[in-house]
Amino acid sequence: MRLKLLLAYVGTRYSGWQIQEKADPPPTIQGALEAALRRITGLAVRVHGAGRTDAGVHAHGQTAHCDVPEDRAPRDWRHSCNAVLPRDIRVLAAAPAAPDFHARKDALHKTYVYQFWQERAFTPPSLIPFVWSCGPLDAAAMRAALPHLLGAHDFAALRNAGTDVEGTVRTVLDARLEAAPPCPWYPAHKPMLLFRVTADGFLKQMVRNMAGLLAACGQGRLDPARVPALLAAHDRRAVPSVTAPAAGLALARVTYKTESFY
Repeated sequence: MRLKLLLAYVGTRYSGWQIQEKADPPPTIQGALEAALRRITGLAVRVHGAGRTDAGVHAHGQTAHCDVPEDRAPRDWRHSCNAVLPRDIRVLAAAPAAPDFHARKDALHKTYVYQFWQERAFTPPSLIPFVWSCGPLDAAAMRAALPHLLGAHDFAALRNAGTDVEGTVRTVLDARLEAAPPCPWYPAHKPMLLFRVTADGFLKQMVRNMAGLLAACGQGRLDPARVPALLAAHDRRAVPSVTAPAAGLALARVTYKTESFY
């Protein structure tokens, strides 16, 4: 039986999604899931994720699939998985899928969220693993850069080396910057900014490079009008902004034509 899973996890202590073929491999999300399924079924089960999140990156709505034996199926896959998984990985939903469903190949688009903490005076401890404490930003300047990221572009200039791909053209369907309401429990502080982006696919660390680009605009170090020329260079070295830290990034949702949890 093909099983699809909706996952949420805190990626802080994991070396990303994908198992690393090493003599002493570091912990990964895929490795933890496969270990849990082995405990449940007694068999080796390969799990395929919709997105290979990097080390330290989180997920609110990662989708995965795996093939499991029906004769060893527990009454409730979600409960059984969560009973043996580490507490920083949770199965939010589990359901049978079509035999040919593939979490990565069938994905229409993915949505990521990046969080900027603007208050220089303090960062709440509960937020430290989930934000980039980058200081004050000019949200208007950041929003001025967003239209240049929309549509189909060659995003090679926002791709870090490390993964071979057939092409570097991706289509960004939506990109927006929102301000979260200030928390009433803290002293007066600048609002956290949330960058949300949806595309038909992403290159290696593309969202983190987008976040770094937006931060540079918000810090006055980069004119938003320069973004088209930087993209046209097709070279990461031509973009003067940093790759934003992994902590601020989360995979929010994976959208499918069918087989959706939403």
